[in-house]
Amino acid sequence: MLKKQIVLFAVTVLGMGATAEPKVAMHNADVSHVNTAVLAGHLKMGGKNPRGEEINANNRYLTFNGRPWMPAMGEFHYSRYPRAQWDEELLKMKSGGIDIVASYVFWNHHEEAKGEWEWSGDRDLHAFVELCGKRGLLCVVRLGPWAHGEARNGGFPDWLLKECGGEVRKEAEPYMTYARELYRQIAAQTKGLLWKDGGPVIGVQLDNELTRNAPHILHLKQIARELGFDVPLYTMTGWGGAEVPQDEVLPLWGGYPDAFWDDDVTGWDRSARLQYLFAVERDAPTIGLDANPAGVGSGNVSAKTKRNPYLTCEIGGGMQVSYRRRPVIEPEDVAAIALVKIGSGSNLTGYYMYHGGAHPIGRFSTLNESRASGYPNDLPVISYDFQAPLGQYGQRRGHFDLLRQLHLFLRDFGAELAPMRPEPPAQPPRGADDLHALRWAVRSDGRSGFVFINNYQRIEPLPPKTNVQFSLRLKSGSLTFPLQPVTIPSGASMIWPFNMDLAGTRLIHATAQLLCRVGDTFVFFAQPGIVPEFAFDDGKILRPEPGLGSLTAVGRAKLVVLTSEQACQAYKDGNRFVLSPALVMFDGEQIRLRSRNAADLWADILADGQFKRQTIAVAPRAVKPVAGRVKEAGPLPGPGKNPMQPDAAAFTNAEVWQVSVPADALTGVVENYLRVHYVGDVARAFIGERLVDDDYYFGRIWEIGLKRFAPDVLAAGMTLKILPLHKDLPVYIPKDRLPDFAGRDQAVAVRDVTLEPEYEAVLRP
Repeated sequence: MLKKQIVLFAVTVLGMGATAEPKVAMHNADVSHVNTAVLAGHLKMGGKNPRGEEINANNRYLTFNGRPWMPAMGEFHYSRYPRAQWDEELLKMKSGGIDIVASYVFWNHHEEAKGEWEWSGDRDLHAFVELCGKRGLLCVVRLGPWAHGEARNGGFPDWLLKECGGEVRKEAEPYMTYARELYRQIAAQTKGLLWKDGGPVIGVQLDNELTRNAPHILHLKQIARELGFDVPLYTMTGWGGAEVPQDEVLPLWGGYPDAFWDDDVTGWDRSARLQYLFAVERDAPTIGLDANPAGVGSGNVSAKTKRNPYLTCEIGGGMQVSYRRRPVIEPEDVAAIALVKIGSGSNLTGYYMYHGGAHPIGRFSTLNESRASGYPNDLPVISYDFQAPLGQYGQRRGHFDLLRQLHLFLRDFGAELAPMRPEPPAQPPRGADDLHALRWAVRSDGRSGFVFINNYQRIEPLPPKTNVQFSLRLKSGSLTFPLQPVTIPSGASMIWPFNMDLAGTRLIHATAQLLCRVGDTFVFFAQPGIVPEFAFDDGKILRPEPGLGSLTAVGRAKLVVLTSEQACQAYKDGNRFVLSPALVMFDGEQIRLRSRNAADLWADILADGQFKRQTIAVAPRAVKPVAGRVKEAGPLPGPGKNPMQPDAAAFTNAEVWQVSVPADALTGVVENYLRVHYVGDVARAFIGERLVDDDYYFGRIWEIGLKRFAPDVLAAGMTLKILPLHKDLPVYIPKDRLPDFAGRDQAVAVRDVTLEPEYEAVLRP
């Protein structure tokens, strides 16, 4: 029946020659030859927990109890966040659709002085991993010894480098003796928490960004296993054409929307455009160039790669700012890359960072990466916000919502998607400079699958693509859809299913994105400017108006099509499905809502096929700080060609502001953010003489969460010191974020200082 309708539609269009209809842009792909066979049993991976649950891997994907598994993994560094707030941040990550928490173990956070190990407080790895397990999250521990992570010496203690010199990250003594002791310490911290023990630790990463020493990686694995790390998954970073111990370690990949480590200060890193193109190539050309400037090759089409699944650990969840490069990341910059990686065949979606943090201050030095410590980049002394989906203070950003759409989809349909092969179109774009070809790919088993479309690119917008239809050659014949050509708007990214089973009813195609499944209710959402079209094998065509009233029965299944705005409000936990503009955290039977807008503390909860609204009234609070300038900035000398970040002495010329915070600023709220709208170069915040935060100016409001600094900040307030920005400073700040120097050589100003409270409401069953 459906094929007849497609033919009739084509005849109708052909018979309308007098109206001069635009030519249909038909996009073709052949998936009839797809072979979904897997190579299994060759990888030295896998393991069961006491409940008999098994995690394993083949050359295509991970498995959970024998089924294909596509988890989402997010990086969150326990030692860069206050222990008292770990629990609520892990709840946020889980509600964001994260399944696995990854974290570096920074050696110099734990043994800054030789032989003096510190595993308490914010550095308590055991407590962090245990809490992950309590909240139903799995863990991958990135063991090091070298981590990078923009930490001082890449995480190596100063004493280690003094004793070992350059003989590190190789089979050399005394380095290997010290590395073994680090692994022994971590093993003691995670004892009883491994997957085999019923704990959450399912994997470890060995070293980081080591590209040319596979025997050393293998030796680290052997040491880890000797010390008790018997886990299902052993990983390493694969970029840079890394040499991988065959079948012993899984290489993981990544891709970023920009590169703060790039030497170019004239504009954005245009090589990042490749991350917005569907491709079988797993490597990203710029990752690791700061640590291994000569170590990057392709290394992606080797037989070794074909023996390993395509998994990622460092899709850029944002981008840190360095002193010389300060890119501004938008939510779509991140979400589009994640979608493209999945469409290109990735079967583990891992983000670095998913949650921002702060460098601790060490006993002997600051612990941030800096050129003064011999590294290529200057990082803020404290801030490691990374413009992540969840920020330095747990702030929810727009990509937290956009990425959650992907994660909900992967949780419910990843088992179907993972075995599907990626297939490029017959006529792919000619490269990153081709802005006019539609960027799309198919993942299919030859019969059913998903069309991935990305019409978004950072900085350089892609134009709308008009009169788009797809023609897929399948094992059972050809499929052309949608029935009426559509325009793919500029900036749109989407995933459309075809030949999908909806609880016994065959969906031939849909021009709406699948979000999740709640029982036999299938939730889709529409993209702005595209009419959602559903075609079924009985000939039925539906074009529902998106919204809560779109719930429609189709056989045993129910179909609901949300608006894109509603999809950004969607949360799911088991069979609980909630829409709310607030951040939703599922805490046992309770549903916790958080928002800076008291009017947003409501939720539409799907129950018995209907959405029922629950609202909790919370009175908004108007809390104002008192801010005043106590010292004007002095003149700064003209910058050199390659300036380093200013040291503490430079702040004698800073503009100084004193901010007083009302004593009740944290009463009746879960957080209060001090928002500093300023212009300058580098800003630092102090409570008394203690440095508590810093910021490199890049045109965004500087936010400081007060909760972690109470009660001191309520009693003493905060002192802000801001250095002027020189008009000739050779750093990259997007042009639209630069201040107006008004004929002056330098600019410094505080435009506004406000407080923005965050409220919480709890819905109980």
